[in-house]
Amino acid sequence: MPEIRYCKECHRIFQYMGGPVLCSYCRKKDDEEFEKVRAFLKEYPGATMQEVSNATGVKPSKINRWLKEERLEVSEGSPVALNCERCGVRIRSGRFCIECSKMLAREMMQASGDLRQRLGRERVPFEKDEFGLYYKHKNET
Repeated sequence: MPEIRYCKECHRIFQYMGGPVLCSYCRKKDDEEFEKVRAFLKEYPGATMQEVSNATGVKPSKINRWLKEERLEVSEGSPVALNCERCGVRIRSGRFCIECSKMLAREMMQASGDLRQRLGRERVPFEKDEFGLYYKHKNET
C-alpha cells in the first residue's frame, strides 16, 4: 500500500511505492545520472570513484549507493574498494560477501522457524470487528 514520505533529495512530500525514497522527478534525475555513470564506466572500466565523480558530476555517495544496491559492480583489479559489512572481505557489489549472505539467510530461517514454533504454542484467538479486521489488543482498551 502506498505511503506518504519525504523525498531524500528535494524533501518534497510524495506517494512512496517502493525502492529508493525519491519522488518521481528525483528518481528520473537519479536514473539519468546512473546511465551517465554506467556509460562512463563502460568506456573507462578501471576509473576510481573520484575520477567517475569528476567526469560525470555525480556524487561519490550516489555511486556507492548504486554499488550497494548491486546496480553497479566494481571491476576486477579496480582501485575502488567495497567491503562486506559483516566480515570486511573485499566484494564487487552489494553489502555482504557470499559466505555472510548464506550465513545471514540461515540465521533468518532459524529465527523464522523459532518464531513460528513459539507462536504456534502461544496462539491467541483474535476477534474480527465489523470491517473484518483483527486487533491484537482490542479487549485491553
